[in-house]
Amino acid sequence: MSPIRIFLILGSIILLFSGLIHMATSIFVTTGTDPMVSAFDMSRPRAPSDARKLKNPIPLSGDAISNGKALYEGRGNCFVCHGMNGHGDGEAGVMLSPPPRNFTDVQFQRLRTDGEIFWTIRYGIPDTAMFAFVPRHLTEEEVWMIVHYLRTMWKEEEPM
Repeated sequence: MSPIRIFLILGSIILLFSGLIHMATSIFVTTGTDPMVSAFDMSRPRAPSDARKLKNPIPLSGDAISNGKALYEGRGNCFVCHGMNGHGDGEAGVMLSPPPRNFTDVQFQRLRTDGEIFWTIRYGIPDTAMFAFVPRHLTEEEVWMIVHYLRTMWKEEEPM
């Protein structure tokens, strides 16, 4: 086999592997400018600033929480994407990008007000699978009860 032919074969193999590595990297490695990463960034609010000021009109009570849980697991169908325990691991949720919110996440619970959570359920989140639930599936009062229930899903971190 001539040296030129060996050189051409090796060059072709190198180019092929370079192309495969480039494609795999662009598919599996995200950058800070990737819209799916920024869409899932918890520090970026999904709701307008006015939503932050909304206060839950439903008094916090055991009944409100249990009604919220029944709606989450029932007519609201929240569990389908967010999972029964709110980890974002529901059967439909595992296929979504960005993935559904993990309501047990302490950082999320501290960053978002009840009004912001209400607003995202009420109006949905653009560029995600989270669609508007009011008025088609739930009433505003029911969404506020779900917000009360979501607040029970997280636990304070244990002190060191």
